[in-house]
Amino acid sequence: MDATQTLVAKAQKSDGLNGHEFAPEMETNNPVPLKRNGRKPQKEVNEQAVTASSAQTSSPPVTPDSGTIPTSGSLEMPPQSTAEATTPASVPTLIVKAEPEPVVAPQSRNGGQSAATVTLTPVVIAQSAHEANIRFFQDQHGNVFAWVPVQLDGKEHFECLGIKSRTFLARLLELIKQRTEHMPQLSVLKQAIEILQLAAYRAPKQKLDNRRTTDGDEVFIDMGDENWSMIRVNRDGWQVTRQDKPRFFRPQHMQALPIPQQNGNLDELFTFLPTENDGEKLLLTAWTLGGMNARIPNPILVITGQQGSAKTTRSLRLRSLLDPSSTPVLGDLEMSNLFLTFQHHAVPCFENVSHFNRREADMFCRAVTGNGVERRKLYTDGDQVLYSFRRPIIINGIDTPSTRPDFLDRCVTYNCRRMDQFIPLEELDRQFEAARPRLLGAMLDLLVKTLRVLDTTPPATKFRMADFARFGRAVAVALGKKPEDFDDAYQMNIQQQNFEILEDAPMVRLLETFASKLASKKPWAGTAEKLLAELREVAHNTGDTDGKNDLPKSARWLSGRLGELAPAMASRQVFIRKLPRTNAARLWEVATPVTPDPNEEPYDIQVLMDQVKEEEEEAKRKAALTQG
Repeated sequence: MDATQTLVAKAQKSDGLNGHEFAPEMETNNPVPLKRNGRKPQKEVNEQAVTASSAQTSSPPVTPDSGTIPTSGSLEMPPQSTAEATTPASVPTLIVKAEPEPVVAPQSRNGGQSAATVTLTPVVIAQSAHEANIRFFQDQHGNVFAWVPVQLDGKEHFECLGIKSRTFLARLLELIKQRTEHMPQLSVLKQAIEILQLAAYRAPKQKLDNRRTTDGDEVFIDMGDENWSMIRVNRDGWQVTRQDKPRFFRPQHMQALPIPQQNGNLDELFTFLPTENDGEKLLLTAWTLGGMNARIPNPILVITGQQGSAKTTRSLRLRSLLDPSSTPVLGDLEMSNLFLTFQHHAVPCFENVSHFNRREADMFCRAVTGNGVERRKLYTDGDQVLYSFRRPIIINGIDTPSTRPDFLDRCVTYNCRRMDQFIPLEELDRQFEAARPRLLGAMLDLLVKTLRVLDTTPPATKFRMADFARFGRAVAVALGKKPEDFDDAYQMNIQQQNFEILEDAPMVRLLETFASKLASKKPWAGTAEKLLAELREVAHNTGDTDGKNDLPKSARWLSGRLGELAPAMASRQVFIRKLPRTNAARLWEVATPVTPDPNEEPYDIQVLMDQVKEEEEEAKRKAALTQG
C-alpha cells in the first residue's frame, strides 16, 4: 500500500473531514446514500456515475525529475492499469455529502491536463501538488508546513508556508489554475488541504526559527525579502544566498532587511545612537551583535531617559537593523498575549514601560534564557499548541521597570540624555535608511571576526549572563581591545543599575543608618518583623518621613523588598542575607565589613532561634491575659 492509499484508508476510518467522508465504491446499482446527523443527504450520489467519473480521471502519475527536492511527506499516486482503474472495489472514491458533483476541468491551453483526463477531486489536487515538487512536513511543535517552489523573475526559489495559511492557499490555487484553467469548489479544496496535512504529519519534523537560527558553527539570518534569501555567516565570511532547506517561519508583520554592503564602518551607528563613553559603546555593540547570533542568550536592553531623550527613536533604529517589522514597537503586556508576542517577534520592542509586576518580570526573564509555553488549542478539545522562544528584547521607559534581582541580572541599561536640538523625524529617517545597508554590512563583518576568536576567548565567571559576557569579550578582542575592557564596561553598567535602584528607594537610607550603628558591633540577626520594628524606630528618631512611608506594611513584604535590594546594598557595603531556615522562623542578617573583635564570641543561630521562640511564647501569654 503506497502513501496515498494509506492516507485514504486512514481517512475512511475517521469520522470525516469538514463534513466529508471517504468510502469505497460498492458493487451495486443502487444509490449510495450517506447519513449526516441522522438524516439523508440532500443529494444522493449515484454509484454508476461515480464509477464512470473515477474511470475517466485515472491517469498515470507524473514522476518528479531527478534533482528535485526530497518528497518526504508528499503524496504519491500509484500507477494503475486500465483494468484497475475501472474496477469499482479497487479505487477509493470521494463521496461528497450534500455537495455538487466534482467539476471537470476544461481543455488547457498551456500544457495542463485536459478535460478528458482531469476531474478536480481532492486526491487529484493533492497529486498535482506532489507533481509540482511541493514538499510537506511539520515543525518541532507539530505545526504543518509546505516547502513550495516559486518562479520569480525567471528564477526559482522556495518558500516555507504554513499549510493553513492564506499564502499557501493562494499558491495552491495558482497551481491548479495553471494546470487545469479551472478553480475547484471550496468543499473539494478543503478536503485536499486535509489530505496534505495528513501527508505533513507523516513526515519527519524539522526545526523552524524566527529570523535567526544556527546550524553547527554557522549563523543564518532570514532576509525577509520576496526571494526568500538568507545571510549565511561563519568564520570564513558572510554571503547572501537562497534558502537551501526549510529553516524559518515568517510572521505576517516581518519586513525585509536591506542588502548589506561590505566595508562599512560601525562607528557610523553611534551617530544615531550617541553614547557617553567607550565602555558604553562597547557594551551596546556586543548587545547588537548578540541580537544576530542565536547561539547565545542576549540580555534585555533597557533604554531609559527623561522625556525628549529619543528613547523610542533609538529603539526603532536597533529594531530595524535586527528585525524590521510593520509593528516595530509594542505596548501590550497582557499575560495571555505576551507569549504570542515573543513567538512572533524575533526582537520584540516594548515602548514606554513603567512597571512590571512579579509575573511579568518572570516572563521576561524566561524569554531571555529560553522558554516553552503550552496552551490548549480550543476550549472544546484537549489539543495543545506549543511555543518556544529565546529572544533579545528591547524595553524603553523613564526608569527600569523592575528591581527584582533576577530581572536586573538579565538587563543591560542604555541611558539617554535629553536632546539639546531636535531634527525633523523625516530627515533622520532618510539619513538612517541610507546608512542601513552599510551598518548591516559592518555588523556582519564584525560578527565574522567575533566567531573566529569566540572559542579561544576565556569566559568571565563573575557575571550571571556568562554566555553573553564571553561573547562580549570576544567582540572586544575582534575590535582590537582587551577582554577586560568588556568586563569593566559590563561591571560599570551593573553598578549604575544598582545606583539607580538605591536612589529610587527611600527605605535604603533607613537600612544604611541602621547598619552604621553596627560598625563597631557584630552583625545583627533577627526576624523580618523585628527588623521592621527597628527600621520604624530609626525613621522616627531621624524624622525621615519618606523612608517611613516607603517601608512595607508587613514583615512578609519586607522580606520581599530585602531580597530585591540585597544585591544593590552590597555595593554600599551593607550586606543583607537570609540565614538558614529553622522550624521557628526565617531569620535575616544585616552586616557591615568590620573586623570582628577576637575576644567576642560570634552569635549562635540556634541561640537566636531559641530567643525567637521564647519571644513568641511570651507574646501569646500576654495576648491570652489581655483577652481574659
